[in-house]
Amino acid sequence: MKNPPARKFAPILLAVFLFAGLPPAEGGERGDWDIRIGAGAKYIPKYEGSDEMKTRALPLIDITWKDLVFLNPRDGLGVRVYDEGGLTVSAGAGYVFARDESDGDALRGMGDIDETAAANLVVKYGFGLLALRAGVSRHLGGSGGTLVKAGVGAVAPFALLSGRMNPKEMGEGGLKGPVLRLAASATWADGDYMESYFGVNPAQSSASGHPRYDPGAGLKSVDLEAGVIYPFAENWAVIAQAGYSRLLGDAADSPIVKDAGRLSGGFFLSYRF
Repeated sequence: MKNPPARKFAPILLAVFLFAGLPPAEGGERGDWDIRIGAGAKYIPKYEGSDEMKTRALPLIDITWKDLVFLNPRDGLGVRVYDEGGLTVSAGAGYVFARDESDGDALRGMGDIDETAAANLVVKYGFGLLALRAGVSRHLGGSGGTLVKAGVGAVAPFALLSGRMNPKEMGEGGLKGPVLRLAASATWADGDYMESYFGVNPAQSSASGHPRYDPGAGLKSVDLEAGVIYPFAENWAVIAQAGYSRLLGDAADSPIVKDAGRLSGGFFLSYRF
């Protein structure tokens, strides 16, 4: 059964997930608290593998205290347990959104996958403008599955790319001026996750009309992301995002997948305290 009170907060948590990980766009010293709020909209598939899209209006929230405690659904509510020499290790508890069979015609008869908490462990290593990231997320309910995601990202001011800025001028107070962000990642999923999100068991086959399908653990997807952060006033910025996600292997071959590769995009306005 779903938890209705938790579902009320799903749009806020999803927005933070989309916003988390963006680099500071404004310069200046930070206090103990780093808080960003805002609003915008995201154009996304109705479910993973859907050939239909939806536009969702979303708020933005991202909170950090002393670069130690953080709150964002990408990494969850947690703490950095190690931070030295560009290497950080974080542990947190996150939130996984439900998938309803009403999200698409192909899901009718498949039943719902409940929202749940997840235990997250993330390791990041930054050097210059690049950062490597690897994370493990264990669903504590819902699919009961585990995801492992690894990737590389880069951020750079447009002034640096155009030769108008020396890398040494960037300082530690945050990236100044318009910023470009690029990222690429791949995600592996275990058998429990694949069966829940892409499999068709006998009961589901009878109810939905899909043939039985039993996917195994393996590489689930690859993702490409690009974004621009444009500060236009003190502490204010607009963020434009675009992404492409491609399902692979057993996930792509699932009967419920109608389009294995989909574009997404978003536009947001943020204020940093």
